[in-house]
Amino acid sequence: MKLVLFGDIEHWERAVGLVTTYRPDIAIAGLCALDLEGCRDSGVTFTLREVMNLYQTKQIDGVVNLQSENPYYFNLLKQLGITELYMIPHTLYCRQELGEDLTGDAIVRSCREALPELMQLEVHLADHCNLNCKGCSHFSNLVPDAVFADKEQFKRDVLRLTHYFSQIHNFFLLGGEPLLNPDIRDFIDIVRGAFPYTNLILVTNGLLLPSLDEQLLHCFRENRVHISISDYSILDRGKIIAVVQKYALSAELREGKECFSKYLNPKGDSDKMAVFHDCIRKNCTFLAHGKIAACCQPFTVHYFNEYFGEHLPEDEGIDLYEEGLDGWEIQNRLITPLESCRFCAADVPFDWELSKAPFSKEDWCV
Repeated sequence: MKLVLFGDIEHWERAVGLVTTYRPDIAIAGLCALDLEGCRDSGVTFTLREVMNLYQTKQIDGVVNLQSENPYYFNLLKQLGITELYMIPHTLYCRQELGEDLTGDAIVRSCREALPELMQLEVHLADHCNLNCKGCSHFSNLVPDAVFADKEQFKRDVLRLTHYFSQIHNFFLLGGEPLLNPDIRDFIDIVRGAFPYTNLILVTNGLLLPSLDEQLLHCFRENRVHISISDYSILDRGKIIAVVQKYALSAELREGKECFSKYLNPKGDSDKMAVFHDCIRKNCTFLAHGKIAACCQPFTVHYFNEYFGEHLPEDEGIDLYEEGLDGWEIQNRLITPLESCRFCAADVPFDWELSKAPFSKEDWCV
């Protein structure tokens, strides 16, 4: 079987390594990317147009999409008339990094027989927060009382996702402030049980990190939880770094948190296609109450509506329990604008600061 590997250039090397090591029966006919700048070799690399011609003239048997989490790439290949599509499961790279033996694995799998992959998924462990950031894009400073994720609902939903996706590349636990949730260990166990090779990321403002008990910190390390700390100016960085070093945690101080943006358009007269095209949040797939959507807004904007008496669309999204649904359909719906997009506009940045009630609608609205 002769196949072309298609995907961004940085993915080529490891894919070639896997195929040549474990699937010598597959001939790699060449490599392809949307942008071949600096890598154009007529004997090895091909443009998409050239790949289409190779497929139509039966010089190759199909194409491997090296980024099977990217529905845009699958749709592009299908539009070119390439129907024999393959993928290399991302879990194989994760297993390889952990030193597991891949001998006997299929490595390259037909998309007709494999579940697709999801680039990332976000979930709130707590809607509320121990900070009141001005214009919080998750509306956490408008949450009037403590609101924690329903653990049993979360377990059902995550297990449901295993029927649709073979891998979730990045699984974000956030909020609000996720460290406020007293059952955080249970949520970590649920994710690790369902998607053992996912990159599990805890997004926190870091304020509670120095006061956490040792068992929880050991849990983070043993479950390969990466801690992404929003680097606000009020942090005691020295204390946080000391904890990270003492317990050998995987962690980062996430820069760029000195700037927030407002983006809501309560009039709802934006061009949803244009807004979605330029949106920096459209790939922040969010899970809540048995549904997922391209961003968190359909599930959190009710706090904005309740506080300011507005009527922005709520609870849009894909019902995970819809009859006949599959992962490929979910992938395609996630890249389709929602009605909520009419109520967004281009971002207007402002300096990060704390806020106090009564809050101003202008903190969110352009």
